[in-house]
Amino acid sequence: MRCYDRGMGETRKRGTRATFHPGWEPGTLPEEEVLRRGGALFDDGMYWEAHEVWEEVWRRRKGRPDRDFLKGMIQGAAGMWHLSQGNYKGAVSVLGRAIGYLDPYRPSREGVDVEAYSGALGRARSVSVRALETGQAPEIESFKLHLGEAG
Repeated sequence: MRCYDRGMGETRKRGTRATFHPGWEPGTLPEEEVLRRGGALFDDGMYWEAHEVWEEVWRRRKGRPDRDFLKGMIQGAAGMWHLSQGNYKGAVSVLGRAIGYLDPYRPSREGVDVEAYSGALGRARSVSVRALETGQAPEIESFKLHLGEAG
């Protein structure tokens, strides 16, 4: 699984973010394409970047009732980023919120197997809790969303 290096995590802890430019101007791609591209980043273990990309769609949906679906997707990616950085307390908190936001959209929504995504986030939350209890770094399960793929 592709993950970030610890140095990037230390930079985030100091309040700065790595610069990320998705390669297109906001608002120039259809929502489903932005979701798909964010999914490809997520599948590649680039959780923070997926989070950033999906925020574009979240912003577009201001005032719409389905906005919480995107909030769940975004927080799931952010929670996985925290886990990959060893911030288990942050991962537990953010992953728990993500699962709650996604729950009304089970079993699927917009090409996302919400049931599988929520299940994987729940397992990630569980290993984060265990890491907090034991002080041992967990093995992180790699799972993929496969957005935009047939079947």
